[in-house]
Amino acid sequence: MGGFIDMQLLHDELLTHLITTLTPGQMKQLEPHLAPLVQNAAQAVAEDLIAYAYRDPASRGRGELILESYASFKAVLFYRLAHQVWNFPDPGHGMFSRMALKLSNQGKILSGAEIHPAARIGRRFVLDHGYGTVIGETCVIGNDCYILCGVTLGARGIANNPDGKRHPRLGNNVEVGAGARVLGYVSIGDNVFISPSCVITQDVPAGTKVKVVNQIQLQKNDESDRSNYLGAFALDERLHVVGEVSAGHKVTVLDADFHPLHGLMLEPTVKERHHLQFRLHRVDTSEQLPRLPLNLKVCGPEFEITLLSPPGLSAMVRHLLQASPLIVGG
Repeated sequence: MGGFIDMQLLHDELLTHLITTLTPGQMKQLEPHLAPLVQNAAQAVAEDLIAYAYRDPASRGRGELILESYASFKAVLFYRLAHQVWNFPDPGHGMFSRMALKLSNQGKILSGAEIHPAARIGRRFVLDHGYGTVIGETCVIGNDCYILCGVTLGARGIANNPDGKRHPRLGNNVEVGAGARVLGYVSIGDNVFISPSCVITQDVPAGTKVKVVNQIQLQKNDESDRSNYLGAFALDERLHVVGEVSAGHKVTVLDADFHPLHGLMLEPTVKERHHLQFRLHRVDTSEQLPRLPLNLKVCGPEFEITLLSPPGLSAMVRHLLQASPLIVGG
């Protein structure tokens, strides 16, 4: 099939889904709109199908295979029908909106993905491995977007969300990885790549790659059950280390290549159980601005942990090395 779509076959497929999902009475009410409904939906579905076959290597470019056997494509197919019906002028009593929701729900049953019929989705949309994906009512998605399974394009709250625009707006050519959540009325620019498991609650500029970076790299020399949970952050010119840490642990700032910064001294200002606080001093005027981002190594008798790019650390050290005079001690 590839770039060629048998439009008659596609028309028949869409009509069959309408007949098997809606009641005879609903089909009778839909009859005056049936020809343009199927025609417009078929055109959109054909473009979706070609995009899927082209962009998914597992399909080997076989559009007919996707149409016949890919469950996630059923969600898109039923959405295209439901969206057309949702936008018909309703004579009253919510007749067309009920039909649209019924079609959308059938797509959910067949695919495990839920797309509200009022959502606005652009051309050549691909929902790949789409089980568990939810696309909310006021969501807007641009052209050439690619979304994987378990994605939520939803509202910020759980219950009692305010009416009106409460779901994300995605630009063109946006890719969203499995398990990602984009919540609220936020704008995602064109050509944005959202890696798996990201949680986004604010606008993302065009051309951005969003990813989750694990802060903890753990190296242990024993088989103990201790989790060695640690975190670090810089705030108000102080470095804080929190978690399973004590005054006996050695803390060292590392550059992006994990080399120690010998031109810095860490003065302990707080030594509490589960909380160490340090003031950083510059002790070597020859210390050049290190390669960023900076990391933090915490060493104890039973483990060595490297915290990757603790929030605020790089900015604090950069400011210290660029602006501070030489200080030794307190």
